[in-house]
Amino acid sequence: MEKGLFVLAHGSKAKEADETLMEIMEMVKARDPKEFSLVGFGSLQFSTPSFEEGIQDLIERGAKEIVIVPMFLFKGNHIQMDIPEELEALEKKYPDVTFIIGKHIGADKRIAEIIEERGKEALSATL
Repeated sequence: MEKGLFVLAHGSKAKEADETLMEIMEMVKARDPKEFSLVGFGSLQFSTPSFEEGIQDLIERGAKEIVIVPMFLFKGNHIQMDIPEELEALEKKYPDVTFIIGKHIGADKRIAEIIEERGKEALSATL
């Protein structure tokens, strides 16, 4: 069974946000996650592909099981309401596909490491 890893971003009107998402997606693909034969992405708002368009792309490429990882820091309205509503619609539209929702990014020690690193970079840039 083809398994897909789907990164769900918020989306933005800013071009730089889409470019950053593309960089992240290239990093995910470069890690070559063995559990997933397919990798895709979409955005909840503003950017393309949309959540539904990105899911449709994975399905068209053969995915029968899709793990959705929301790239959100906080468990706000998108995580609690919007994503579950959209996921319910997708499950109805694609009844032969299994959808699994992963945990959002949330509080993760790797984020603390990045913040510390960025702070050190800022200090060294001022010296």
